[in-house]
Amino acid sequence: MLVLVRHVSPLGLVASLVISLVWVPPVVILTVRMAGDLLAASGEWARPKPSWLVRLAARLPGWVVLTTGMWAALSWELRFLPTLTAVLLATLGLAARRRYPAGHPVVFQVAVLLPIVLGVVELAVTGPAIGSALAAGEVVTALLFAVPPVVCPLLAGPLPTGVARFATHWPATVCAFAAPIAVGTIFLHTPVLPSVALEIGSPTEVARGRLIDVDNQMTLLLNDAGDVRFILNDLVHATTLCPDAEQLPYSVVTVHGWQVERPALRWLLPSRSPQPEPQQCEGRLPG
Repeated sequence: MLVLVRHVSPLGLVASLVISLVWVPPVVILTVRMAGDLLAASGEWARPKPSWLVRLAARLPGWVVLTTGMWAALSWELRFLPTLTAVLLATLGLAARRRYPAGHPVVFQVAVLLPIVLGVVELAVTGPAIGSALAAGEVVTALLFAVPPVVCPLLAGPLPTGVARFATHWPATVCAFAAPIAVGTIFLHTPVLPSVALEIGSPTEVARGRLIDVDNQMTLLLNDAGDVRFILNDLVHATTLCPDAEQLPYSVVTVHGWQVERPALRWLLPSRSPQPEPQQCEGRLPG
């Protein structure tokens, strides 16, 4: 631990935290706004003391929701974009219910008709991906594409009074207490050291791990068992930089050529075509 603290810079730790948690603020903001508005539309404001979720959602202006939605559209993976669309449409429908009286044509158009039309379009676009996901055994991916367009019209509320608080307030309260633990767990699993494979010794062998430091004499390597190896530079024949596990997509599903694990921001940036993982990163010598 002392070796890691000495060689890992605070700036690197902060950068790793920001990169690994860039998707979290949109989740919190959009969920609070939608769940709070849904609870308010279900009669929560009539209570003597409304839920904290309703009061917090009322303090989130529309421009914050719009900006957060754009942020999420760029930073979330493609497979989560149907969920994002459902949340934004539900928030828009609940805003229409709050602004116009019940039975107004705008309420039906925004809260019911618009989610149905866009849901049909979305299912038509992602239909082949749903079939591919089911054929490949990726049930979760298929559900992420199929379920949000179907349930979106229901999210614009209102819910029955006896169900609304149970479906929104209490899950949000549990998540509020569990969120710090989840965020800490994600950060602890975020790699802050590069993954490498070293060809060392005679006869040559492959040593894999996290590169801690390299000086004039020694190379410090943290292996998968958590041990720090001090390797003389004279014994190192070659060094190969390996991709992290989370950089390697496991899904074979694409939507019109867009890999479902890639966010829009990465899709828009120029990149090379994916290359196979080097043999050294698998613990094998090349050749």
